[in-house]
Amino acid sequence: MIPPNKIFSKLSLGLLLGAGVLAACKETRQKQVPASAGPQPIRAEVYVVRDTSIREDVRLVGSVVANEGVEIVSEHARRLAKINFADGATVRKGQLMFKLVDADLKAQLKKLTAQRKLSAGEESRSASLLKLEGISRQEYERVVSSIEVLDAEIEAVQVQLDKTEIRAPFSGRTGIRRVSEGAFVQPNVPLVTLEDLSRVKIEFAVPEKYASRVRTGEAISFTVENSDKSYTARIAVIEPKIDQNTRSLFIQAVADNRNGELVPGSSAMIGLNLSVIGNTVLIPTRSLIPGLESSSVLLVKNGKAEKTQVETGLRTSRSVQITGGLAIGDTIMTTNILRAKPGIPVQVVSNKTNP
Repeated sequence: MIPPNKIFSKLSLGLLLGAGVLAACKETRQKQVPASAGPQPIRAEVYVVRDTSIREDVRLVGSVVANEGVEIVSEHARRLAKINFADGATVRKGQLMFKLVDADLKAQLKKLTAQRKLSAGEESRSASLLKLEGISRQEYERVVSSIEVLDAEIEAVQVQLDKTEIRAPFSGRTGIRRVSEGAFVQPNVPLVTLEDLSRVKIEFAVPEKYASRVRTGEAISFTVENSDKSYTARIAVIEPKIDQNTRSLFIQAVADNRNGELVPGSSAMIGLNLSVIGNTVLIPTRSLIPGLESSSVLLVKNGKAEKTQVETGLRTSRSVQITGGLAIGDTIMTTNILRAKPGIPVQVVSNKTNP
């Protein structure tokens, strides 16, 4: 059996040896850590603030409308005798498009014309008898009145005859006709669509805050869904009042369409250039740090990040106008903004010249 005093001596020796090893390891780690280690610099792209200009554009959605458009209808309930155009054809103003059956009206006109001729002869004889006092003036006036009635009836029949010829009210292109020859047409039932596509109207509305800044004759640019091409139109009509329901001002512009590229009914994305603001500051949108009450940016001064509040104005898809808080020549961070904190060293890796 080992004496207790020897067991105690061995335990004491082991503890002393362990403590020495731990102390040596700690000293080694302390030697490996530099005594003057500070925050590491972050790499970032920057933008140097410069004097520039900005166009105040408004993007709006509108519609393409035919210059003139109408649904051709009949005013008579009659049978269709003749169609004088092809589907999708171009017709001239005044061209005969549809002819309705008119035999009964022509017969009626022939009858009235014959009666008028007979009454005219009777009037001539009555006038001779009146001079000889062979008839009273009352008898003579009755004959004259009958002629006037016949003239009115002839004119009424002629109007009805004219309505059996349906003509184009303006030059344009027809759509798909909805009737065939021999069909019995009813009044006010559309027969075909006619549209003037030589020009198109671009209809849109602007918010009331821009109402006083729009003028007739000004040019607008627009695009349509079926083409990447940009088109130009000029404002022709401005409504004299703002719509109380939408608080918008209705505007109509006109664009040339002789090549037929613009199709009525299409949606149009409109760019309205209100003004050009010069001597202003623009910065990239990605460099702006939004806040609850104000926005800020990170300046680079003496190689370190410095946060400063700014006042913003107009915005575009890639840049934002700064109306206060920055000066020409200031350098602001555009990348690594989320990792940066005020006072951290910044290593500039790229200097952007455009916002």
